[in-house]
Amino acid sequence: MVALSLFSMERFTTFTAYSDQVDHTNTVIKKILRAELCLRDIDRSERGYMVTRDTMYLRFLNNAIDSIHLVINDLGSLTNDNQRQQNNLGLLKSSVAIRIAAVRANIIYVDTANTSTPSKFYFDSRQLMVECSRRLNAMLASENILLSERFKNEQFYQKLTTSTLIYLLVIFCFVTLILFFIMIKELRIRMRFQQELQSKIIDLKRSHSELKEIAYAASHDLQEPLRKIQVFSNMLTYRKTDSTDDNNILTLNRINSSASRMQSLIADLMSLTSLIKIDENKKRVDLNRMLQYILIDVDEKIKDKKAFTEVQSLPIMDCYENQVKILFKVLLDNSLKFVREGISPVIVFSCEIRTGQELLEINPNLADKKFYCISCTDNGIGFDNRYISKMFRIFQRLHTEESEYEGKGIGLAIAQRIMANHEGYIIANGIPNKKAEFKLFFPLEA
Repeated sequence: MVALSLFSMERFTTFTAYSDQVDHTNTVIKKILRAELCLRDIDRSERGYMVTRDTMYLRFLNNAIDSIHLVINDLGSLTNDNQRQQNNLGLLKSSVAIRIAAVRANIIYVDTANTSTPSKFYFDSRQLMVECSRRLNAMLASENILLSERFKNEQFYQKLTTSTLIYLLVIFCFVTLILFFIMIKELRIRMRFQQELQSKIIDLKRSHSELKEIAYAASHDLQEPLRKIQVFSNMLTYRKTDSTDDNNILTLNRINSSASRMQSLIADLMSLTSLIKIDENKKRVDLNRMLQYILIDVDEKIKDKKAFTEVQSLPIMDCYENQVKILFKVLLDNSLKFVREGISPVIVFSCEIRTGQELLEINPNLADKKFYCISCTDNGIGFDNRYISKMFRIFQRLHTEESEYEGKGIGLAIAQRIMANHEGYIIANGIPNKKAEFKLFFPLEA
């Protein structure tokens, strides 16, 4: 369509150019006819003065001479791109100059002579009049030929431009109809997708409702059997009978420990599922002050681990306060939990404003968006970056249950859920036996 539009513009421009050339040639022809008229005025004024000696004819004569000079100058400007006409114009100027000189000599002869017999100058001016007319006719014939050629070109390009515009209009209409039907088709596809999406949303809501029912059952119905297991195992443990030996007591203790661990896992699972539904509104929170209060809460643990904490300038931003408290507690708990033996933990919280270049693997559209990047870095046991995807899964641990490091493998899953609630992202980077770093990307408010 663009190519056709440019082609039509080229045709229209060419047509306009030929039309201007036709107008220009018509103007030259008018000037030539005007020059011929001026020569005739000179001839009539000369003969009128010769017959009547009336000075009025001299005024007409002088006006005609001035006019012929102006017309010749105009013709020189109009035909400066036509060498042939310039040559004819040069000859015409010479003939007109000689003709005017002969007329002036004839006027002087008439004023001084006492006879009515025409002078030699009169006959010379008559011959020069014929010569000037011949030059003008040659110029006029040349312009008429040029006019005929240019008029034919104008007519040709006028028809061509008209047909091109008609074809262009037809093609535009055809393309527009095709695009219209394509848009209708796409709209129907989108409507179908929208209906499917609505159906998926209904299924998702149904699944979410079922998940809530499962969570409710986990928090109430499953907790009761576990409590009974603990109670009965404790009763058997403390009941002293001849048949109860040390192996049986050890087995009962294991049953009791497993039930307690199951209760703890259910409680953590409830904490995670409770984050799916947001029951609070965002508000302006000073993260520096919040983190200081959290450090006070875990002061005993920090002293026990002989840890050093540093909180650099954190932002004041809109967030879900209770969830961010949980988030910081999870990160702080991880840093205090996975420490290297014999090395005092150093935990640093810092913040920078960054773009989403580090999030390209998650979503390439985040490259130019700005975020508060809050980092939590420690000098603990670190981790291998090959297992990053495993770290954020629920109940996934990088250490075995027999390991000296405690944990249930749900803390980072909770952290990821909290970041999702804030439309943010969490990424990790570790070096085994050197450091662990977690970066929280909160969208920067406008």
